[in-house]
Amino acid sequence: MSQKEPDPRTSPYRQDIAADFLKGTVEVDKYVQGTQYQVAHGIAPLYATPDRHSPLSSQLLYGELFTVFEEKDGWAWGQAERDSYVGYCPIEYLSPDIFDSTHHVEALSTHIYAAPDPKSEPVRQVFQMSEVSVADPMQVKGFVRLVDGNWIYATHVSSHFGTDPVSEALKLLYAPYLWGGKSSAGLDCSALIQLAFATTGIRVPRDSDMQEAAIGEALEDDDVPQRGDIAFFPGHVGFMLDDMHLLHANAHHMRVSIDPLKDVINIVSFQTDKPPLSCIKRITTVLPEG
Repeated sequence: MSQKEPDPRTSPYRQDIAADFLKGTVEVDKYVQGTQYQVAHGIAPLYATPDRHSPLSSQLLYGELFTVFEEKDGWAWGQAERDSYVGYCPIEYLSPDIFDSTHHVEALSTHIYAAPDPKSEPVRQVFQMSEVSVADPMQVKGFVRLVDGNWIYATHVSSHFGTDPVSEALKLLYAPYLWGGKSSAGLDCSALIQLAFATTGIRVPRDSDMQEAAIGEALEDDDVPQRGDIAFFPGHVGFMLDDMHLLHANAHHMRVSIDPLKDVINIVSFQTDKPPLSCIKRITTVLPEG
């Protein structure tokens, strides 16, 4: 084993098995190449252990790719392509049939239908930043046909991205809080940040500590926070809307809310022995995709 073990949240290895690209980095009994699957349900749960009653680690959205390194007892252990997160997903949420993405869902949520008619059978609900494969851009009654023969409303999908992650995050105001959630049906603090940047075509890590390490430059003590700055706390994160207010998904209100920064600092101070505000970071350059 190397001196510093890779993060198991984003490196697919266990004591008995690991992805073949980790050979030489971790020492395990077996290395496997993995098989690519695609999420075939609106939302797929991801757990740290193969137990549906364990806390949710994250979620996979419709159309996301997931590399499976082990399939056992109805569980697929693998890694999400989008944010490299590792976990166990019930195999019934995944399909071996891969459709190349042409568009992403731009609406907070929408439905895929069996026919180009809002009165037709809804096949499934999908959420913002789900991936879809449009077979023909020609609209029929406002719908476009997908590769699998189903239909989705044309203005709810796009091949283009937004430019302002804060504006995108504000669309999720009042969405319910859900530990491990990644959609308007329920999301956690770091998912709000991740999803907001994803709508602008930028990928950021899944968890708040990863985000703190990867993005932005920390403000000095005398710098005044501004809209778009990201405030990090021990185990928490949110967008600054101005110099005093924070937009964040939180378990205090159990929803996405706007709160005075000083109130959030006060709440966090009762939950940790660490400084309640870790830092505020500013995005000063365009982040790379991927």
